[in-house]
Amino acid sequence: MEEKILEELQKLYDNGRIGALVQEICEYFATKDNYENGSYEDEIEPPEITEAVYTLFCLQAREQILDELTLVSKKFPALYERVRDFHQLLLVNMDCKSLEESSAKAILQYSANGSGKELDASLQIDVSAPEVADAGESISAADTARILDQVELCVRTTDSLSEALDKFYRYLHS
Repeated sequence: MEEKILEELQKLYDNGRIGALVQEICEYFATKDNYENGSYEDEIEPPEITEAVYTLFCLQAREQILDELTLVSKKFPALYERVRDFHQLLLVNMDCKSLEESSAKAILQYSANGSGKELDASLQIDVSAPEVADAGESISAADTARILDQVELCVRTTDSLSEALDKFYRYLHS
């Protein structure tokens, strides 16, 4: 990883105006390209899950997250280059409900297509059901709603988005 990005990451952690979730997101995007041939699998969730989960939790406090990412763009330009596409995704998608649904579906599709066998049981998805077997646009509205409800519950029952994120990952793997 570039020395400049490491330096900016350290300064980011020392900046009290940027919350723990945005710090984690910046670290994730700054380091994700360093994993070779799926080596991330033992350390972090696959990108299909991680990025969808980050999106869902950022939408819970969208304005705050957008403000923090804008601050990252101004103070940490090298680091921001790595997180710019994610920031733009949150910024340009004014229809938050649609973005929430597509993120929830991404989590469900990853589980349903067999890549996330561990998630199948915790999400209670019947992978033999015809609508899941196609795994395209046919994830049920009830499954999507269950993911969105769990995100909301995690946010309501914790003190920070970062804690809520950890709680949601525990739910996914329980």
